Amino acid sequence: MLSRDVQQFAIVQGDSARDLTDKLNAKMWDLAGKRPEVTFDGLMAVIRYSETERIFDEPEDAIAVTGLDITCQDCPFFEPILNRDGSLNRVVKSGKCEFSKYGKAYRDDKPCMHLIETINRGEVRLCLAE
Repeated sequence: MLSRDVQQFAIVQGDSARDLTDKLNAKMWDLAGKRPEVTFDGLMAVIRYSETERIFDEPEDAIAVTGLDITCQDCPFFEPILNRDGSLNRVVKSGKCEFSKYGKAYRDDKPCMHLIETINRGEVRLCLAE
């Protein structure tokens, strides 16, 4: 996983010292943990802070950050092996996946970056179990 810090700015302006203080304190709570630095110009405060952008090059990194416990069998692109009667074959631990290296994925493996990217683009959605 790669990360980079990007400088950001926020400007808070008040009609009075008390108004500026209230607005500034609220904004500082929002920016807690982003190393905010404040400079003043009359009844205006300029806040400089840092945002960290994370770039995931491995699916394990993206999944670890989200805290999701998902596997290939949870992916809509995973096709499990079925019995002749159409029921799920519970003996075979693999299935078909057009995005895996050899077209085969194991159901308990961690999902690939394709799933993470499609979730991020909104093409795949997670939903509550019924």
